[in-house]
Amino acid sequence: MLMKVGIVGDSKRGLAWEGHLRPHSIVRQVDLVSSLSDLVNVDACLLLDESPQNLDILLEGIHRGFNCFFIAKPPTDTSKLEKIHRASKEAGVLVQLAHWPTLAPATQWMMDKVNRPGFIHIEKEVNRNQLVDIESEFRHLWIDELGLCLKWIDSGIHHIEAKQISLSEGYPVIIHLFLRFDSGASASINVYTGASENNHKRLISNKNDILECNVPTQTIKLGRINESNRLFFEKQVFDPATAAEKAALLFLKSIQLNKESAYTSYDAFRLSMHVDKVEKRLKQFS
Repeated sequence: MLMKVGIVGDSKRGLAWEGHLRPHSIVRQVDLVSSLSDLVNVDACLLLDESPQNLDILLEGIHRGFNCFFIAKPPTDTSKLEKIHRASKEAGVLVQLAHWPTLAPATQWMMDKVNRPGFIHIEKEVNRNQLVDIESEFRHLWIDELGLCLKWIDSGIHHIEAKQISLSEGYPVIIHLFLRFDSGASASINVYTGASENNHKRLISNKNDILECNVPTQTIKLGRINESNRLFFEKQVFDPATAAEKAALLFLKSIQLNKESAYTSYDAFRLSMHVDKVEKRLKQFS
C-alpha cells in the first residue's frame, strides 16, 4: 500500500518533516498545507501545531476521518484528550502523539528487549542556565518521564509519592516521583535543574535483564548473567538524529498493519490523568 500523506502546519517545519518521509518507499505523495481544510483523500496526516487550539484541530482531523500524527508538546488537558480518544475509536482512525521518550529508536529497541519491566529509575540533571520559562519547562521535564514509565510498565498505579523543592520566587529545582504499580513494579523519577552539566540516564530491569540508557547519546548497555554466573553487558548505539524519521515510519506502519500506534490517544489520556494526581499530591505537601 503506497500512501498519500498530508502535513499541516508551518511551512519550514513541514519541509523538514517531508524530508523525514521521503526516504520511505511506502510514501507516494506528500502534500504540505497550512490548514486541515486543504487536505483531500490522504492516508495519513501529520499535524504540526503548538497553538493553544491544537487539540481542537486534532479532534477536527479525527472527525474528518484522518489518521493523525500529532507533533507538539505532550498535552495534559484531560477533558479534551478523553474526547479525542473516544472520537478516534468511534471514527476508526489511528492517532499517534509525539512522545519522544517513547518514540526514540533506543527506547523502541529496549521495549522489545524488556517488555514489562519491574523497575525503572530515571535521573535527569539539567544545566541551571538552560531553562528559560522555568516553571513550564520544569513541568514538561517530569511529565515526559512519567509518560514513559506509564507506557512501558502498562499497569494501574497503586500508590504515588511526589515531592518538589522550589526556592524563593517559586523557582523549581528538584522533583522526586515514586510510583508503585498494581503489577508490583515500581518507578522513580528524579529531576534536578541546578546542575553544572546535563546528565540523563534511565535504568530498567526485569528478572533477567538490566538496561542502562544514556539518553543524550542514545547509548544502551544490556546486562545479563552469563554461563559463569557473571554479569556481562552488550552495547547498542542509536543515532538521535533519526528519531523523527523512525517515528514517522512507526506511524505509517501502524496504519498499514491496522494496529495501535507507538504512543496512542489512550496513552496521552492516561498520562494527563496521572499528571493531575501528581499535581494534587504536590499541592497537598507543598
